[in-house]
Formats: sequence, C-alpha cells, structure tokens
Amino acid sequence: MTYDLARGKRIREAISRGKYRKVHALAAELNVSVAAVSRWQNGGHTSLESACALAHLLDVSLDWLLLGRGTMDWHRNSPISTTELQLVLALRDRPASTRSNLIGLLESIPLAHP
Repeated sequence: MTYDLARGKRIREAISRGKYRKVHALAAELNVSVAAVSRWQNGGHTSLESACALAHLLDVSLDWLLLGRGTMDWHRNSPISTTELQLVLALRDRPASTRSNLIGLLESIPLAHP
C-alpha cells in the first residue's frame, strides 16, 4: 500500500480546525471505523466517496484535501460565474498560443474601478 504523507497532514489539519475534535465522533458521523480515519490521517488510502464526505463534513476544498491544490477554503471564496465558465469552455479547445495571447491582452488592460 502506498502512503501520501502530505495528504495525511492536510487531513489532520482539516480535522483539527473542524468541529470534530474526537476521531470517534468524526468516524461515527462518516459511518466509518476509527481505524479508517486514523489510516487517512497517516496518508493511507481513502475512497473518493469517503474523501468527498470528509471534505463536505469538514467544509474544506476537496482539491486541497486530496491534491494540495489551492487553499483549504478555496471552495467558499471562489464561485465561478456563468460568464467565467463560458470563457473557460470557449478557450479550452483553442491552441495554447491563442490562450496565451488572450491572457496577455487581458492583463494589459487596466482594471476599471468604480
């Protein structure tokens, strides 16, 4: 079995900041064994279903919890608007040079402040 020690550290951090201070209470809420939670805290395997439930229960970003991307509370601060989603989808199939040029163009335009 492979262990992801960095993920285990993030899980411990999320648990320590959450309302579930006791592993027993967290395990009961997730309907898993205390041994499973301990294994996760040590970087052991967790199913995607369990990781999603853990992230939801602890109110942390799933990307951060599993992959270390972004911040713990990224999911609360960064809702994507419909317009932003349309832009992402429109750019997805464009060549890298087009995307790069567009980013350069957008960054060269001063932000308008009301």
